[in-house]
Amino acid sequence: MQSTNRRRFMKNAALSTAGALLAGAPALAQGQPPPARSQAEVLAEIVRLRFGQHLSEAQLKSTQQRLGRQVATSEQMKRTRLTNGDEPAFVFVPEE
Repeated sequence: MQSTNRRRFMKNAALSTAGALLAGAPALAQGQPPPARSQAEVLAEIVRLRFGQHLSEAQLKSTQQRLGRQVATSEQMKRTRLTNGDEPAFVFVPEE
């Protein structure tokens, strides 16, 4: 196996991203974002390329599951509409 350098990593990352975008092209044509699962898979592939030699298969699978949950959470947050007058969920009051 060849050692990974910055140039090879960026090339693989770009190819992975392009592949995910092409896989999601039918969804984009219908006005829908690509599925969260494919985004998580692409991010997991980047992690595997970058850190794969240091991680076991179980760790890589766990990382992909966590990325999937984070992508799903981010999609849910994007759908939440806020107005200018919305207050935060908490107010920080420093102790004096």
